[in-house]
Amino acid sequence: MKNILFITSSISFGGAAKMLCFVAESLAIRGFNITIANLRITQNVTDFERSLKNGVTVVSVPKSFGNIHVISYIIRLGKKINADIVIGFTAFPNIYAVIVGKILHIPSIISERGDPYRTFDNSLKSRFMKYIINQATGGVFQTEGALKFYCKHLQNKGIVIPNPIFYVGEIPHVKYEEREKSIVSVGRLDNFQKRIDVMLNAFKIFSKRHPDYTLKLYGRGMNENEIKQWCIDLGIADKVKFMGLSLHPMQDIAKDGMFLITSDFEGISNSLLEAMAVGLPCVSTDHTPGGARLLIQDYENGLLVPIGDSEGLAEAMCKFADNPLLAKKCGNNAMNVINRFAPSRIIDMWENYISSLLQ
Repeated sequence: MKNILFITSSISFGGAAKMLCFVAESLAIRGFNITIANLRITQNVTDFERSLKNGVTVVSVPKSFGNIHVISYIIRLGKKINADIVIGFTAFPNIYAVIVGKILHIPSIISERGDPYRTFDNSLKSRFMKYIINQATGGVFQTEGALKFYCKHLQNKGIVIPNPIFYVGEIPHVKYEEREKSIVSVGRLDNFQKRIDVMLNAFKIFSKRHPDYTLKLYGRGMNENEIKQWCIDLGIADKVKFMGLSLHPMQDIAKDGMFLITSDFEGISNSLLEAMAVGLPCVSTDHTPGGARLLIQDYENGLLVPIGDSEGLAEAMCKFADNPLLAKKCGNNAMNVINRFAPSRIIDMWENYISSLLQ
């Protein structure tokens, strides 16, 4: 039975944390001994942490530690559990994983959960971080675009594994004719990545032609108060509903009219996957490094719009609102992601890849 040590920034809300918990619990069920070193670094304005079952051990790294002490702490933890492999999730955990792996003489895997072209710039610090990450034994990437950012060694030893559809029990489905006149978005209220300013401008334009629609925002984040003020300034505060955090997003959004995501960059958006799974007509920016384009075929199972294009987003929403046949077709076709990204298929890929590096 192999011992896997994961290193993560947090197990709070967010796609990376959600994916980590899925991989950790699924591998534990399959007989691996799983320990997670949780750095508890999060930008979410909530103290929420996910609960993990199935024998996964979570160890919180003391917050007061500096980088050297964090690495020393994780090395001691790795020795204590007799780790066979170490896996990082997101930038700093990836760096720690490579260093710990080198010191313990065990394989290390970095897991790129976002857009490395945005994470790393041309500064000396970024170049140094990238150099360390490139020393990893292997890597898991969500898209080919993210994989190609790294050195040839990681490109040759790495693997592209997409996110699965996260669900328990039956996936809710609502007939198109029974959907509400609402546009829904699920995600962290962080304008730097999610571009809520673009979303609100798009909704204002759309609302002039379709005043009976509302915009629902699920999530919390550092820019929440600022976003509420933008709604007032744009004159749409009465049409925008702040829904808070959602523990069951697929159930919560199942009756909405369409889904909207306006990010400049993403890995593979879990919220977009979930919206497609419940059959919502989806409008998405064509964000880097290619996650939306991996999921959506334009006019077949959703609509893609260039990043930052509020008018284009508004026009795409109008196409769905004005053309029920297009909206129904795209919503129905979107549900094919349930088979493409089945959890069992995704965890098979993770297990096979990890096992290949342990041989």
